[in-house]
Amino acid sequence: MSTPRITVGLPVYKGADLIANCLDCLQRQTFGDFEAIISVDGGDAETAAAARPFLVDPRFRMVVHPERLDWVGNFNWLLQQDLREFFCYRQHDDATAPNFFEVLLQTADRELKAAAVYCDCQYTGGRNDIEIAHSIEGETLDRLRQYIEFLPVLPARGLIRTPAIRQTGLVRSNEVRAGSEIFVWLAKLVRWGNFRRVGKALYYRLDHPDSITNQLQGWPEVRKRVLWTTMFTGLLEAAIPLCRTPEERLFFQQAVVDRIVIHRPNTETRSSKELMAQCLERLRHEGSAHLLTAEELPPIVKELERRLDEINMLERSRTRRFIHRMRRRSRIARLIYPRSQMRRAIYQARYPFKMLRRHLSKLLLPT
Repeated sequence: MSTPRITVGLPVYKGADLIANCLDCLQRQTFGDFEAIISVDGGDAETAAAARPFLVDPRFRMVVHPERLDWVGNFNWLLQQDLREFFCYRQHDDATAPNFFEVLLQTADRELKAAAVYCDCQYTGGRNDIEIAHSIEGETLDRLRQYIEFLPVLPARGLIRTPAIRQTGLVRSNEVRAGSEIFVWLAKLVRWGNFRRVGKALYYRLDHPDSITNQLQGWPEVRKRVLWTTMFTGLLEAAIPLCRTPEERLFFQQAVVDRIVIHRPNTETRSSKELMAQCLERLRHEGSAHLLTAEELPPIVKELERRLDEINMLERSRTRRFIHRMRRRSRIARLIYPRSQMRRAIYQARYPFKMLRRHLSKLLLPT
């Protein structure tokens, strides 16, 4: 057997009923040069028993952790193993097409600057739609801007280059099962290189009531606020170390406020201001007040109030939303290309065509 190119990390807990289908799917991959680590959490004997028959395949090995690590601890344990060229995170209740590895590797081998290569996601079960996340490419600051604006999670379900993981580090934890921290981790990952979409629905995600995503939606407001405030701190932690000037710091501080405070979880003025106060308190709680200092706060608050005043008009008007995004793109263009007016103009001119392609790609999805 050839040297494996892919390490599949499979953290699992209470998955005895679905793990066999997941492992069978891996065995049927047309690209077979991979290794799979089944990481069973909390001494889960039933899941271990269901997975054990697959260990006759030398590509599979299993570790049973006697203590409960929870998702974030189990995922981080996998990240710290001796990974091959690529890491593939596989949830025990999901599956992929047989050519999933083969197709993604073809793109990854052509695009060596891609930190992650991933595909579209076909939901099954309760939902039956297709989730897409457009490629994120360009200069480092622009990639980070794009990620903060859209917060896609699909890159985590593709092939991720191991050097990008080593630069990114582990997933942060919090007191509510690290529910939002995968977004922070991906924001740090995109600093290494592009996120490249393959426009095929090769990943199959099971939508069921016990999934982590559905469980989070049922949480009380106080727990959800922990998710948003820790994501606020984490996104600043991903962006601010890259900023070389006060203008760059201000841009990303406002971008994070816009994404977390204004657009999550709602746009009601009073609650948004309360959430902003809680985000600032979280910064202090985590010892990260240097990411948005008291001296930097006045223009952030002024911009927040301006955005809240216009938010209802923006929601009603696509034109106003487009103008707002064009202004933000103009600002990042000046930061990325401070000495070239022509490159700024080209960068700005590409935006309408990029948005048109995004709109057409959604229209062309199968229904």
